[in-house]
Amino acid sequence: MPVAMDTGLLILALPQERPRAALEFAERIRSRDLPVSVWLPESETVPWSQELEQFRRLCPVLVGTASAPEHPVEFLVDTSLQPSSERRALLQQLQQRFPQALWLRSGLTESATAFAHTLGSSNVVAFDALPGLLRTLQRIEIAAALNAPADALSKAQELFSALGYAVEVVEDRVGLVIPRILAMLINEGAFAVMERAATPQDIDTAMRLGTGYPKGVLEWGDEIGLEVVLAILDALYAEYRQERYRACVLLRQYARAQRLGRHTHQGFYRYD
Repeated sequence: MPVAMDTGLLILALPQERPRAALEFAERIRSRDLPVSVWLPESETVPWSQELEQFRRLCPVLVGTASAPEHPVEFLVDTSLQPSSERRALLQQLQQRFPQALWLRSGLTESATAFAHTLGSSNVVAFDALPGLLRTLQRIEIAAALNAPADALSKAQELFSALGYAVEVVEDRVGLVIPRILAMLINEGAFAVMERAATPQDIDTAMRLGTGYPKGVLEWGDEIGLEVVLAILDALYAEYRQERYRACVLLRQYARAQRLGRHTHQGFYRYD
């Protein structure tokens, strides 16, 4: 069943977090001529002014709970890396305002079920909102919260198909599948760099030639953003308490130095 052209989406953006995934997803939505708005909580400053202007060129930007979108809202989108438990009041305000909407939650740092627990509603589907890749991804993973309504997955599948993605349904776990695997590979590459086993260039060349990957793992890290990789690993470690998810110190040092990858012009590589 095709998605109706008046199907509306409302994307949540936070002043304190650069909304890379949100912006890329909004661009994908508008490229398919679906109505979308961006919602910001009231704030004195928004440090990511460049992205804010890009949002405004794409779609309406609403500020504060008094603002109302001009289109119906069937989907609420949250791509934040922050735990939902730290934003409970804000999320519950949106839930009360749009009680029938299906939440699409980034599954990078928490499961759909964990988000549903914070929200007080199980109408949640997680997806792999990987910044740096959402514009060009051909395939996307989704997972419904354990107690989600029976039609939640089908609604999400219809939407993502309309956005040009091939959809894979996976288990509801932190990091889903591909993001978890990528984060672990990037982490191992970071350990090899820190231990001076090889240079970033040598690691990426070996991975491309040895596995046939289109990019090396550290190139992928820079594309996604090292702060995103670190957030995925920390969320996996918090969930499972397994040593294999312990983030490399070099990733933390790069994050502290704001060497986050392509979007900050330096990560494992420099981008002039």
